[in-house]
Amino acid sequence: MAYQLSGPIRRARRHRCRWFAPVVKLVAWVEGSREGSAVRFPDDVPVLTSGDVTLRPHRDDDAQGVFEQCTDPVSQRWMSVPAPYSRDDALEFIQRRQSAWERGEDWGFAIQAPGGGGPSRFGGSISIGPRGSGIGDLGFGAHPGVRGRGVMTTAVRLIMDWSFQARGLHTMTWACNAGNYASWRVAWKNGFTFEGTSRATLPQRGDALDAWHATLLATDSRQPKTTWLTPLRLEGDGVVLRDLSEDDAERFVEATTDAESMRWLADVPLPRTSEDFDRMHRDRLLRATLGSAVRWAIADADNDRYLGAVNLFGLDSLDYGSAEVGYHVHPDTRGEGVMLGALRTTVSHAFRSTSEGGLGLQRISLGTAPENAASIAVARACGFTETGRDRRCYRLDDDSVVDLLRFDLLADEFAD
Repeated sequence: MAYQLSGPIRRARRHRCRWFAPVVKLVAWVEGSREGSAVRFPDDVPVLTSGDVTLRPHRDDDAQGVFEQCTDPVSQRWMSVPAPYSRDDALEFIQRRQSAWERGEDWGFAIQAPGGGGPSRFGGSISIGPRGSGIGDLGFGAHPGVRGRGVMTTAVRLIMDWSFQARGLHTMTWACNAGNYASWRVAWKNGFTFEGTSRATLPQRGDALDAWHATLLATDSRQPKTTWLTPLRLEGDGVVLRDLSEDDAERFVEATTDAESMRWLADVPLPRTSEDFDRMHRDRLLRATLGSAVRWAIADADNDRYLGAVNLFGLDSLDYGSAEVGYHVHPDTRGEGVMLGALRTTVSHAFRSTSEGGLGLQRISLGTAPENAASIAVARACGFTETGRDRRCYRLDDDSVVDLLRFDLLADEFAD
């Protein structure tokens, strides 16, 4: 959950959050002026319903549910609500919802759904902040009792349809604290297009945090615009491939700052410090959610100790069904066959059909310096074929520029 507080409505939108985001049934709404207009609260606030999810005006009996949501640790992490949070804060929030509607500053709804808190089954809040010129800012936050049930995804679809159809908006913006994958997944499910990361632009309790941004146009489809990839746990050849963990930081940095790694990978933007690793860990899944890359940690099958990493990238390139692979190992594992086992496991998963849980690729390529005998040996042992040479395009750590050998492997050539 994240909040964007800006402009003259900062005070009224203190609880704006960006946590989670079919044809819509409008149970009640009043025809009136559109974008930015004031309405009578609660009489003229529409009630929007789809299945067992309802968007309605906030009520006083929502206070218990608001308090439960805003004191939840996940909410405290991603939202800009006060910390500590009191019951008076919850009542004040509900009162501000009324004044925001009446001044036309913010269209905020309570979400009512099974699993919600308090006597009103409060499932969270969702709102649109009209910015003028047909643009609105989407914000949402979920009560812990409804998370993981698709409630927020439905709520976002409801409010999108209403804001485009009844309020005449044509562009919706969304933002969250960088790393808030739950919020991004809801926006992604509703067809938002990821626009990028802005540094230190999202305020939270006196800090300025990095933010992720996405947009949805009224003319866009509501289907996801990318393939959301997941680094599934893979086992094979004595190693395990799994998602990176915060516990991997020390050995990851040891591997990337080792003299042999630096010789060949000095120009590759790998984390070289614990701070770099923290940023990479926060963003480790982002490229996977955009369908462009997926990274695994290579771990010991017996004790889960970090041994190295393997990365498939360029999955969204123009080359049909292709990706490029990169890899490195911790210095204390070299010569033990770890990288070959990890590469074979990665390639097997990449070539496996999507119906069988794989990526359904047709081709994998890799590049390495001609002098990197260890990398070349691993590639050839896995079945890769040398296909050419790019001249003087690869810089080493001594500032020399060398050729880059190119290899590839086709799906029908790989012996699993």
